[in-house]
Amino acid sequence: MYKIAICDDDAIICEELESKIIEYSFDRTVSFEIQKWNDSVLFCNQIVEYNPDILFLDIEIPNFSGVEVAKFIRNELNNENLIIFFISYKKNYAMELFQVHPHDFLVKPIETQKLNRALDKALKLLQLNSYFHYSYKKKNYVVPYSEVMYFYSQNKTVFIKKYDGETLSYLGKLKDIVLDLPLGFVCISKSYIINLRYLKSWKSGFCTMKDGMELSIAQSKRQNFKTVLLQLERG
Repeated sequence: MYKIAICDDDAIICEELESKIIEYSFDRTVSFEIQKWNDSVLFCNQIVEYNPDILFLDIEIPNFSGVEVAKFIRNELNNENLIIFFISYKKNYAMELFQVHPHDFLVKPIETQKLNRALDKALKLLQLNSYFHYSYKKKNYVVPYSEVMYFYSQNKTVFIKKYDGETLSYLGKLKDIVLDLPLGFVCISKSYIINLRYLKSWKSGFCTMKDGMELSIAQSKRQNFKTVLLQLERG
């Protein structure tokens, strides 16, 4: 699940944007937690606690402008990972915005198609830059999702097969991680979750990964597999 923050003094804009994001989440079968702020100062006081992945930020918000909020995030919090989308009725902020490294600029009223493209881009970036966390023998480890070819389980142990051939493992169950995986990972059976980035081919009830491993797609998982694959191709 990804966290989205919306910071805009216009409550109607916040509600409309939240509604469009929820529609996107249903269409893409991705989970979001969404929080809204109408006060930029309050948002700055609570951003560390909420720790969003994506921020939609009004430039003209009173008291502490959107640009000032972004500078606070980048310079004071040293947070370069937060994906910031500026939103505004105006279009003449380009040079000033470059200083705070936004990921896009959306003009109000925000068009659904442009919002969806922005979210598609954000999810791709989050997948590339995010990590899977696990514990083994009382030590904590991380592995980039972009390096995971597939997860599989045997005898209460989860194995992580990386694209470079390395296999990692820890005690656990696939069902405990499947809902928190980023876009592009799909469960094809009780024992396997694959990263579609490393899918080589598929037909009927089978798929072949880039390491040559042929895996069976359970009957109950085939429709969802096709849906997620179509969404990625469309994105």
